Amino acid sequence: MRTLQLIHGRTVKGIHAERYQEDFTGAEARDGGARAVDEFPMLTAAGVKRHEAGWSCEAGGFFAGLSAEARSDFELHLTHFRCPGATTLIGEEQKPSSILFVLEGAVNISMNSPDGKRLLLEVAGAGDTLGLTSVISGDSSEIRAETMYPCRIASLHRQDFIEILLRHPTASQSAARELCLQYTRACERLRLLGLTSSATARLAHLLLEWCRGGQQTTSGTQVRCALTHREIGECIGASRETVSRVLADFRSHDLVRLRGATLVVTSPRALALYAGINSMPDPRKPAA
Repeated sequence: MRTLQLIHGRTVKGIHAERYQEDFTGAEARDGGARAVDEFPMLTAAGVKRHEAGWSCEAGGFFAGLSAEARSDFELHLTHFRCPGATTLIGEEQKPSSILFVLEGAVNISMNSPDGKRLLLEVAGAGDTLGLTSVISGDSSEIRAETMYPCRIASLHRQDFIEILLRHPTASQSAARELCLQYTRACERLRLLGLTSSATARLAHLLLEWCRGGQQTTSGTQVRCALTHREIGECIGASRETVSRVLADFRSHDLVRLRGATLVVTSPRALALYAGINSMPDPRKPAA
């Protein structure tokens, strides 16, 4: 199986942007708006924005560690837009056209079968890139990216991105770092699905992955979970009913506590022992 290609570049029909009040000024802005409309068919020139006030590449994620020159280059070429929830940003089998950067919101990354089954690979959030693998390789996407709720996105045409990588070594280093991170996440998902036999162990392993990015409290490790039981099942290859049953079992043993969208793992080590997991996820690695 090929390494899971976490996102590729071309944005598909169905994107609706919030209209910005200010108009473009100058030839450069008009050119940027025209390119964005060409890339995102449902936008109008007034619905996209070449530069986002109050934002800079120092925001983090992919842009962390860039030289000042590289940041300026990115800021000059990025186009910003907003889109509502349930918007398909990337479809399977699309050719790469642009790389996307998530500035706000959350995006479900999944693989889908012809009969409608879905495998949810991860939830991309602020600081994550969408389309990096395909933009660099030129291969079609093997995944689908869909917003969970309203998002703010920055896009960059593939050719502009490649040229920036060639001009700035720090940008190339950021791309390499991001590819390594995506490879690690893909391996973790394959290990979870292929080498973990029971649904109890798979769900426990997923919760332990989330704990790496959680907040330590006096009652345990607190994580925010915006996924439904069905979507959690799509992460681990189980039905919604199975997820509900296993979570109820964890709660009855006081291994997890649910408070709305907040989940508390009272003791990650106790959860691992109960589920028969011999090794804990490395806390130094970022959660998928």
